[in-house]
Amino acid sequence: MNWIAERDWPRLEQGLAGRLRRDCGVDWERFIDHPFVRGMADGTLPEADFRRFLIQDYLYLIQYARAYALAIYKADTMEDMRSASGIVSGLLDTELALHIAYCAGWGLCVEDLHGQPESLELLAYTRFILDRGQTGDLLDLIVTLAPCLIGYGEIGARLMADPATRREGNPYWDWIALYGGEKFIGLVDAGLMTLERLAGRYGAEGRYPALLAEFRTAVKLEAAFWHAGRSGML
Repeated sequence: MNWIAERDWPRLEQGLAGRLRRDCGVDWERFIDHPFVRGMADGTLPEADFRRFLIQDYLYLIQYARAYALAIYKADTMEDMRSASGIVSGLLDTELALHIAYCAGWGLCVEDLHGQPESLELLAYTRFILDRGQTGDLLDLIVTLAPCLIGYGEIGARLMADPATRREGNPYWDWIALYGGEKFIGLVDAGLMTLERLAGRYGAEGRYPALLAEFRTAVKLEAAFWHAGRSGML
């Protein structure tokens, strides 16, 4: 049975997040069903491509954590501060730990990771997020951060539920299991609830076209970021 958001994760279809996700249409599908993702699902993605991607993703997550730390600063309620703080903790204590463990298997230590140059895809994406965070309000920032949080959760959930996803002997199963696992899904749900609270408080309906433009740009940059690990892919 194919994974369907309306049935298997209805919160993704609801509120502002659901509207943004639907209105991105083809751009959203290109992100979550990219050839890079399919290569992880069946285990055929070349290790060198995944290695390059994971190193860049490690550097990206450092900037992503800083952006969520900025959300703590911009928040005007303890509830929103705790939500952003929970995601920062998940990034620093869980996601980055997975990246470090993978890279250790390739003989790379943390100092080696920090010594790698940032790709153009990484520079474009992280600077866009930080720019919207600094020049916009809290809703602008959370909307811009949302494609990464929601998208990776949806990718993980889809791949975990798909019987065609290779489990035994798949070198990328740990990655899939992290993003499709209960802990990360919980972080996504918390982020969705925060986004919905902010939508009402910051007047999302009256400024929806601008929010959609921010969200769509981040989605396109997410899709482009797969190329940080695999050059020449369409």
